[in-house]
Amino acid sequence: MDARFREARGMSDVMDQRVGLLEAGEGEALDVFGATMVVKAEPGPHGLFLGEHLTPPGFFVPPHVHAEDTEVFHVLDGELTVFDGVAERRHGPGTTVTLPAGSRHGFRNDTAGLVRFLVMASPGVQCLEMFRHFDRAGRAAPGGLTPPEIVAICGQYGVRMG
Repeated sequence: MDARFREARGMSDVMDQRVGLLEAGEGEALDVFGATMVVKAEPGPHGLFLGEHLTPPGFFVPPHVHAEDTEVFHVLDGELTVFDGVAERRHGPGTTVTLPAGSRHGFRNDTAGLVRFLVMASPGVQCLEMFRHFDRAGRAAPGGLTPPEIVAICGQYGVRMG
């Protein structure tokens, strides 16, 4: 791009950043308690984490609060039950749920099939590092992590359970 165009538009800093691209099926796959989180975008200078959550039947995340991260869930396939701090609602494909930082929420798959949804978090650094920590710790713990271990890990990343 012509430097005069970038300067005229005030875009010189933006244009110097690298554009990311992942093809279908690509991304870092993390095992988070039996659900797969595929990292699609890391929260670099843009401050956004994007993951594809593959949620098996019976999987749930109990109510919790993120101190710093606003999360957005966008359902792609299946039906996801989300507790938004007030009520539980089942959401199907095309539905987007925004959960502001500081809001109590949780989710589960109470259907017989896989639920696939996008998780966006901003600024997202804490979310991604917590998912990576769960993946590493889960692989290292024969029999899985205990509830107190899970709560302790959450606390390290600004997430309070309950």
